[in-house]
Amino acid sequence: MTEQAPSDRHQRRTLILAVAVLASVLAAVVLVVATVPELNQYRILRFPLGFYLVAQGLLIVITAASFWFAGTQERIDQERGESEEL
Repeated sequence: MTEQAPSDRHQRRTLILAVAVLASVLAAVVLVVATVPELNQYRILRFPLGFYLVAQGLLIVITAASFWFAGTQERIDQERGESEEL
């Protein structure tokens, strides 16, 4: 069996990371939207919890996932030696 070229491994790791982050965010969106009626029975800051999670919570999750993705991608790039220092 032949060993993969370093660029192929880098591209595969990047693709797996991107798919994992997108799948996680999509799963969070589907889970919250599917459970909004049940979550609305509870209140947070005098707002129904389902409404609050759709309006603010998902934005926070997506932002956090974006920053985590960028940091993890930076580590992958540094291992390969393709990091761009600003």
